[in-house]
Amino acid sequence: MNIVSFIHPIRTYLPCTGIGRHMNHILLGLAQRREVELQLLFSQQWLGSDGKLDPRCLLRKLPMHTFPMQENAIERTWKLFGYPRMDKYLPYETNWLYAPMETYIPASKCPVAVTIHDIQAFEPDLPWSHTWQHRWFRYKWERWVRRALSECRVVFTVSEFSKQRMVDLLGADPRNIIVIGNGVEQSFFDIASVNGAELERPVEAPYTLVIGGLRQKKGGDFVLAVAEALCQHQSNLHIVVAGKPEAPYTEIAQTHSNVTLLGMVSDEDLPRLLRGASSLLFLSPYEGFGMPALEAMAAGVPAVVSNKGSLPEVVGDAGIVVDPEATDVIVDILINLDNNSRLRKDYAQKGLKHATQYTWSQCVDRLMNAFKQFA
Repeated sequence: MNIVSFIHPIRTYLPCTGIGRHMNHILLGLAQRREVELQLLFSQQWLGSDGKLDPRCLLRKLPMHTFPMQENAIERTWKLFGYPRMDKYLPYETNWLYAPMETYIPASKCPVAVTIHDIQAFEPDLPWSHTWQHRWFRYKWERWVRRALSECRVVFTVSEFSKQRMVDLLGADPRNIIVIGNGVEQSFFDIASVNGAELERPVEAPYTLVIGGLRQKKGGDFVLAVAEALCQHQSNLHIVVAGKPEAPYTEIAQTHSNVTLLGMVSDEDLPRLLRGASSLLFLSPYEGFGMPALEAMAAGVPAVVSNKGSLPEVVGDAGIVVDPEATDVIVDILINLDNNSRLRKDYAQKGLKHATQYTWSQCVDRLMNAFKQFA
């Protein structure tokens, strides 16, 4: 099977977000399949002086094709007008043109498949749904998402929640949407057997870890409310935040002695930071999947997650699902997990068992089955 995958290379550079991880692991997994001939397709603007992708890109050794147009300009034209078709940049006998990320690509030479991780742009009741920024975001997505859902041979997504929202909000045909999910890297499972107390720690005090930065879309207001309540309870539990924060939250966090902002952390450091925590705190108001929850479980750390979006689906009964606005309840849970080693161990064991169901190999299997089914 000859597959050409269109990518935005910069999204795959390490360290990367959840979508970048999805792209890296799915494409590397496809490349290892004997029945697959995989080639990348991207703008030549991303090639360095050595004719290769940036060293931060895990995909740089894969076979590639490039096109001369600038990425932003050509993709904007695709989404607005449905042209130019990309057939002339596809190798002979291409079986699938596939994007492991959200986009619209016009082509007639072969069937097209894209991945839409979530449709946050169309959600009407999020805290930011009525801001001008979100309205502009929705307007831009309106120009292409419906076309992708109707014209692509198959659309992939990462959760049943995201699939159902495409059906409910956009009238998509559920028969053409395939959930392939996400996986967990082995490094998180490997560190589960390590004594967290023996690892290098970001703070001396016990801590709960927040991943994704202190931002509105990751529940920054809820996290700061928890920090304030922990102080009122005179708890020594700290909140350590990994990820790039938004400026207003940075200023507020600096007034809390129990909040530590690490900024962006490397993929190599994340398992260690998780393993040293007494819990993961993930109060995002909306997630198409929510990889940090599974990564915490794989590392043997209880996951306390919001009851919004896909998070209840992802953690099942192995995580602790909370209303992100129930600050006092959340604080009690965090303190109990820190103080009660038996409770922490129980959730760690359930979480680890649950996380083993999520592998990148299984995701690639589902992808391959769909390619064969919809060919």
